[in-house]
Amino acid sequence: MGQRLTEAELQQALDTCASEPVHIPGIVQPFGYLLAYDPDTGLVRYASENCSDLLGKPLNKLLGTSAKDHLGPEIWHELRNAASRNEFSDENLSVFNSEINGMLCAIGAFESGGMHVVEIEKTREDILNGAEALRSMSFLMAQVHACTEKQELMDLTVNLIRHFTGYDRVMIYQFDHEFNGEVISETCRSSMPSFAGLRFPHWDIPEQARAIMKKVPVRLIEDVDQVPVPLVAAGADLPPLDITLAACRGVSPVHMQYLTNLGSKATMTLNIVVEDRLWGIISLHNRSRKVPPATLREVLKSFVPVFSAKLLAIRNEETLGRIRRLEETIVSDPARDFRMEKLLPEIAPLVMEVIDADGIAAIGATTTSSFGMSPKPELLRQLQIHASGQVGTVIAIDNLVDAFPDLAKETNGCAGALVASILPDSAICIFRREVSQDVAWAGKPDKPVTEVDGKLRLSPRGSFSVYIENVAGRSKTWSADDQYFIGHVRTLLHASERQTLMNTMNRQQSLMIDELNHRVRNILALVRSVSRQSRRRYTSIDGYADAIESRIRALAASHELNAQSLTSSVSIKSLIKKEFEPFTKVAESRLHLEGPDRNLLAETAPIFSLVMHELATNTVKYGALSVEEGEVRIMLERLPDAMQVTWQEHGGPTVNTSAANGFGRAMIEHAVPHELGGSAQLIFEPTGVKAVFLLPDRHFDDTEAPRDLEPRANPRAPGAKRFSAKDVRGPVLLLEDNYLIAKEMSDQMREFGFAEVEIFANSVDALAFLDIEPVALAILDVNLGQNQDSFEVAMKLQRMDLPFLFVTGYGGNAVLPEPLKDTPLLSKPVSNDELQEQLFKLTR
Repeated sequence: MGQRLTEAELQQALDTCASEPVHIPGIVQPFGYLLAYDPDTGLVRYASENCSDLLGKPLNKLLGTSAKDHLGPEIWHELRNAASRNEFSDENLSVFNSEINGMLCAIGAFESGGMHVVEIEKTREDILNGAEALRSMSFLMAQVHACTEKQELMDLTVNLIRHFTGYDRVMIYQFDHEFNGEVISETCRSSMPSFAGLRFPHWDIPEQARAIMKKVPVRLIEDVDQVPVPLVAAGADLPPLDITLAACRGVSPVHMQYLTNLGSKATMTLNIVVEDRLWGIISLHNRSRKVPPATLREVLKSFVPVFSAKLLAIRNEETLGRIRRLEETIVSDPARDFRMEKLLPEIAPLVMEVIDADGIAAIGATTTSSFGMSPKPELLRQLQIHASGQVGTVIAIDNLVDAFPDLAKETNGCAGALVASILPDSAICIFRREVSQDVAWAGKPDKPVTEVDGKLRLSPRGSFSVYIENVAGRSKTWSADDQYFIGHVRTLLHASERQTLMNTMNRQQSLMIDELNHRVRNILALVRSVSRQSRRRYTSIDGYADAIESRIRALAASHELNAQSLTSSVSIKSLIKKEFEPFTKVAESRLHLEGPDRNLLAETAPIFSLVMHELATNTVKYGALSVEEGEVRIMLERLPDAMQVTWQEHGGPTVNTSAANGFGRAMIEHAVPHELGGSAQLIFEPTGVKAVFLLPDRHFDDTEAPRDLEPRANPRAPGAKRFSAKDVRGPVLLLEDNYLIAKEMSDQMREFGFAEVEIFANSVDALAFLDIEPVALAILDVNLGQNQDSFEVAMKLQRMDLPFLFVTGYGGNAVLPEPLKDTPLLSKPVSNDELQEQLFKLTR
């Protein structure tokens, strides 16, 4: 069919493409073997035809029979473990490697449509084992962490990934607001044509494919000439199986033809999501068949969020620098008139310079002010109305005439606009003039159409040679960074209308952002350090995770004590006691803390806390406090220019010095000298470990007496009874305004056995839920966003005689009203043990 189509014909082709069931293709790629079983009966309900080759049984002997019998008890046990994890319904979990009929296989699993889906592929012992994977991930993180600019990050990433994977071409492809893509970085074999700087139209990747890309971080295509393997159901009444999450999910013939035309034999795609939007892809291409090992794909899967986070951090750093310049302009004069029409001329030149714009307008309920190029009033009002229904969203328009054809004469020379609603009746608009430009496409960006089974559908382009299109009537394309910046300008103008709060709010926001960025950088540095130092000692991801979690909790504990003291220092005795709180029953009669107390400065407390954490953890696990007759004596002594802290263990098992190497020992021996300029000795005496630290006086504040703060009474002691949800009926109500924290606590509750966890971000919705739905218990964050609290919900729960507890990020400084003062209060981050203990008390 020719290229000249009516609008109706083109829409039919687009609709056909959009309706293609890519999630239920009914086929798998031949490198993988897939079967799905009913978790209640264990019977196989679906299987790919090649499973009969792998398992040595005809397909009719597999379907409808026991999956356990075919896979074996070891694999079955690991699958059941995987199914208990919260992520099982959201991602394809790498289970483990195991032999099947003498062949080593990598096994993954996920849940889909009530079925447990098992994915198997053959592998080898000598390719990227667990330790090598940790080293590879650590190296990738370290390299990415060092980048400070976006293009540096892009170029480094394509080169690293090509090095690790061996693909012929690796390119990073960024989407614009319409999902047209542009290749912004590339590395490839010298004999291959470069795609760097070329663009690809949005219909190359249909909307339903982009929706899957948001869910699945890695997509693999083994061979464009493969013969797909049918996926067979046990009965004709079974619906098609959704295998969105499967690595070996079959591929549309149209996409295979597209790749063939592109000159690719095999591909792998890493899908980059930033702030819940598909930002772009890292696209890998090879001229011959290629299947990277499953372990390498797991490393790349872990790398994707690291790359996304670094990309976001670089963008935020650049944008925040621009925003601070605006803030300085606004807050520099306390007597300034903060009405928008007065403020706009002062900030407009800077905004236009930063974003390369030609005009700016602020549209209010009764007034409109503009600077530079701006459309006529009627179009301005239509832009404001258009934005009013999308408060919180930045709308990008490249062609105002196409967007508002009835107002083509009202553009006043403006071709593009960025529009952000400030309030329902006001908006900020940025304008650009028309730019006639040459756009380099990878092939002519037409929509070739063919007729298949009586329906029109899009066909892949036959050529990807550079095609230069002269584009007129449009402005320069608005980038994601442009939109992000204008979103912040909108927020700034909104705040500027409230003069009384202006100066304090913006200064506080700037300080909070600086502090947040500082903490995030420190956390990333800590993760990188622990990853490097621990990789030789920990051979499993669980061991690695346990180590880093315990150390982060030690830092959180020292931070909480600083917050409790309301000063710039904290009692050194309180800090030491804090590290023994998880072991209260073990240490209460066998820990002896003697000598004068002093206030340790806040900036010194975290590193000293980590040192005490390592010593406390080691003595409970392996040292004096691991046996009933052992004890620990900590002596504090003031010297002329320093304070000496002596740790001495007695009565423990024979010290094994060979087991004491690793990150913990390095922390004990080197942190105080390196960070604090003091000294540290670690002595392995036959009778027990001894450590002597000298902390210089400059790290102490003796202007007021130390306060020996009361330890929290809620940490779970070893041997305490564990909570089980099996006898508790009804959902859990979780009121928490921070999504990540809410998700983590929801996962904890599900691990404890709760089937339903209802999450709410505000009191209004939680109260409405309580009016219609009984709950088993509730967990309430004390302080919610917008200066709100959860006390009204707590009072209602109290009247309903329902159990509940509070959590807080304010530590001991959280103040509860009198009727609620006896409610259990846990400090964030809340450990499983603490939560177990309190739930047991609430429900016994």
